[in-house]
Amino acid sequence: MSESAAKNDLHAGAPAIRFVEPAISIAGLLDRLECEDAVAVPALTPAYRAWLMEEARSVPFREARALVGRGERLVRQCMGVYDGFGLDSRFRDLTRHYQALWDGWLASVAPCPFESRLVFNDLMLQVYRPGEIGITPHRDRVAYRNLICLFVLEGRGRFGICEDRSGRGARIIAHEPGDVVLTRAPGFRGSDHRPFHFLDRITEQRYVFGLRHE
Repeated sequence: MSESAAKNDLHAGAPAIRFVEPAISIAGLLDRLECEDAVAVPALTPAYRAWLMEEARSVPFREARALVGRGERLVRQCMGVYDGFGLDSRFRDLTRHYQALWDGWLASVAPCPFESRLVFNDLMLQVYRPGEIGITPHRDRVAYRNLICLFVLEGRGRFGICEDRSGRGARIIAHEPGDVVLTRAPGFRGSDHRPFHFLDRITEQRYVFGLRHE
């Protein structure tokens, strides 16, 4: 069996249709991302999301540090995190197929909007519990480049973009379970911009899978 066939065999039970059309052209999506910093679009089919949730509910989450940074850069957060994805993980299946989607989309875009080839090599599953703080306004690490993708698998919460750590000028990014929230990162269209963002008002247990380029 070839390496490619072996990978496919690991996820033979995956739904045949994984993603829905984003209902916007890739050029339009990139333009919106440049203007708005973050955009939510439909991504996962109901069957694929349910298949992923079977694994998400079973993984051994660990508690993230409650406080990150110090002084004016202090970030408060409350979440469970997991990144121990084996080769047979269903989230490896998502990563591989979503990478292929972006490879295809970007082949039709000139010039390339990113400083280098987009490679999703940082995977993280997070769970947020209702009534908890979520995560206060912060910027993602400088090491994350090009694009950040947050798949909302289940649950409700308020994701927003803001101007600073106080949350000034907050703008909420409306989204639903099954959507992917795309956020720009340094390297997008020649900019080093890292938008401040936050998550709060968690009313239902919320599972989010993140793909990043580190």
